[in-house]
Amino acid sequence: MTIDINKRHSGGTATQVVECIDRRFGTWRVRTDFKEQEEQQTGRTRRSVTFIETEIPHKPTIAEVREFVYGVINAQTDLKILSGMTWGTKPVWLSEENQKNFSEAQRVAQMMPEAILPVTFKLGENAEGEPVYHEFTTAEELTQFYLTTVGYINACLQEGWQKKDTFDFTPYELILNPVTDE
Repeated sequence: MTIDINKRHSGGTATQVVECIDRRFGTWRVRTDFKEQEEQQTGRTRRSVTFIETEIPHKPTIAEVREFVYGVINAQTDLKILSGMTWGTKPVWLSEENQKNFSEAQRVAQMMPEAILPVTFKLGENAEGEPVYHEFTTAEELTQFYLTTVGYINACLQEGWQKKDTFDFTPYELILNPVTDE
């Protein structure tokens, strides 16, 4: 299942987490990551929500809902790791390649600093899209930078795990498997 976390949909505050949108063909929409928003219109406040959704060509199972919700959380965590860190005031792009390069440079700087230092990395880009570089001149500075990236990645992963561990699937279960009095 491909999830585009940058494509948000909007709806009213009563938008359901799961909804059958076509009973004839059995098409359902599953939604998550609801965010409330307010908008002023002609002197009154209008409330709405935005969310991420997927369409499923059958009534989804709780396992499918869980897969979608966890996929959204994973994608958000990956994006935060990739582009959410700063070093001082400098944005840091933590692609897998950059993570590997930072790790290797730090490892070599610990063993043979004269062989690698000073070393310059393109850390990322500023808001205008211009490259941001940093020159590391000591093994200590490079180690501190590397440990900061590792700590940042671990904090992002912990946050993602926490979201998964505490996500409440009850509203989905109540819609998909309603309890009926007999």
